[in-house]
Amino acid sequence: MASLTPTDPPILTVARKSAAPYLPPPLLQLIHASDEYFHIHHTTLTHEHCNDEPSMAILAALFLAYIVLRAVQGMWAGTTRRSTAHLGGGEETVLGGLALKGKQGADAPSGGAAAPPFAETVVLCGASNAGKTALLHYLCNAGEKENAWDPPMTVTSTKANVGYISQWEDASDDEKRGESTIRVIDYPGHPSLSSLLTTLLFPSATSRLVFALDSTQPVTVGAELLYQSILTHAQIRQSWSAEGKTLAILVVCTKNDVRGAKNYKRMKIQLRNELDKLRKVDLAISESANGDGAKAALKVKGKSIDLDDLGSDVPVSLHFVETGFGVDSGKGGLDVVREFVLAGTLPSAK
Repeated sequence: MASLTPTDPPILTVARKSAAPYLPPPLLQLIHASDEYFHIHHTTLTHEHCNDEPSMAILAALFLAYIVLRAVQGMWAGTTRRSTAHLGGGEETVLGGLALKGKQGADAPSGGAAAPPFAETVVLCGASNAGKTALLHYLCNAGEKENAWDPPMTVTSTKANVGYISQWEDASDDEKRGESTIRVIDYPGHPSLSSLLTTLLFPSATSRLVFALDSTQPVTVGAELLYQSILTHAQIRQSWSAEGKTLAILVVCTKNDVRGAKNYKRMKIQLRNELDKLRKVDLAISESANGDGAKAALKVKGKSIDLDDLGSDVPVSLHFVETGFGVDSGKGGLDVVREFVLAGTLPSAK
C-alpha cells in the first residue's frame, strides 16, 4: 500500500482540485480571492494551520459544525420531545392506540401504564411546522412559569402526540380530576395523513378543535387542510348537524413574536382568499362533472366566504387568536387557547 510522502499534496488541495470542475465559476473566483487574501494578510495561519488552503479549511470546518449541530439537535429532540409528565409515552401513534370513543382510561396502551381518565377530547391540528407541538407542551406546562415560556425543541413527526390537562391538577380526588381532565391530541400535519384526521373530527370523538396557522408563512397548505378535511367534508358536516351541535374551531395564528409575522386580522383575510380559490375550483369541477359524493359544497351569500358566518348548512364556527412565546408577545393569546381547550370558552370579539 502506497503511503503519503512529504511531497504529496495536502488532502484539502486534493479535495479542491477534485471539486473544481463541478463548481460554478463565481464560487471558484470567491475561493481564489479568499485564498489570496489569507495568503497576504495571514501568512502564518494559512501555512501552519490550513495547509495553504484557507478557503477549503473554512468550508470543511463549517461542514463539520453543521454535522455536529444536526447530531446535537437529534439528541436534544429525543430527550425533550416527551419531557412533559402529562404526555402519554405509549400513545405515540397516528391513531392506533387512541380510543375514538369512550373516555375513562380508554387510551391504556398494551403492556404499559394506563392513561388518566378524561372527560373530553380536543384535537390540535394544522399544517406541518405550524407550532402545534409547542402549543401542546405549553398547555401541559402552562402553570410552571408566569412570564415568557421557552418551548422545547420539536421535530416534524408522522405520529400523534397526546397530552392531558386539567384545572384540578393538585386535587386528591381522582374522580374530580378525571371529570375536569381534557385529552389533547396533537395530530401531525403531513398532507399524506389528512385522510386519517377526519376520523377524529366527528362529535363522538372530539368536542372542539384548535387549528394552528404559522403567521410567518403563507396559509395555502393550512387553508387546503381546513377546506378539504373539515368545511367540505360531507360526513363530518352531516354528523355534527345530526347531533344539533356546532364544531367550534379556534384558529391560532402562531409565532406572532417573530419578526415579519402577520396579525390575526391579516391572516383571516388571507385564509378567506385561499378558501375562496378552493371553492371556485370545486365549483368549476362540479359544473363539468358529477362531483364527489364525499364532498359538500361550501355556499356563499355574497362574492366571497364569510368566515364569521359560514351558513346554516355548515355546522362550524371559526374564531381567531394570535399567540407567541416571546417576552413581548404576552400571554393573552395563550391564555385564550388554554381556556378554550379546558372549557370551550370562545375569545371575545375584537
